[in-house]
Amino acid sequence: MSDQKKMAAILAAIPWRCFHCDFITADPAEAAAHFGDRDDAEEFKPICKWWANMSADERLFQFQQALKDLEAERDQNDSHRTAIEGLQYQVDSIPQQIKSYKPFRNCSSIYDVFCVYDSMEGRALAAEESLAKTGDQ
Repeated sequence: MSDQKKMAAILAAIPWRCFHCDFITADPAEAAAHFGDRDDAEEFKPICKWWANMSADERLFQFQQALKDLEAERDQNDSHRTAIEGLQYQVDSIPQQIKSYKPFRNCSSIYDVFCVYDSMEGRALAAEESLAKTGDQ
C-alpha cells in the first residue's frame, strides 16, 4: 500500500472533533456541514461559532435562505433529470431509426452504418467514374 493510501486510511479512521462545541463525527458529510467543505483561512468558522453569534432574526433569515437555495437546486435537478430522460429516449430510439433505412437494416452499430455508407459512397464514385469514361468515348 502506498504512503498516500496509508495516510488517507489513517485520516478516514480519525473522527472530526470541534474544539469549540465538542461536536464529534466520523461522517464526512456531517463534518462538512459543521466545519464547512473547505478551509478558507480567516473566513473559516465552524457553524457553532457563527450560528451562536446570530440574532433570532438572522438565524431565521439564514434558514429561509438555505431553504430557497435548496428549492432552487431541486428545481435545477428536476430540469436536468427531464433533459436526461429526453436524451435517453432519443438514444434508445437510434437503433430503430437506423434499421428503418433499408441499407442499414443489418447494422448493429454506428460503425457498421459508417462502413455501409462508405461502401455506398465508393460504389457511387466508381459509377460516376465509369459514366465519365463511357461519355468521353
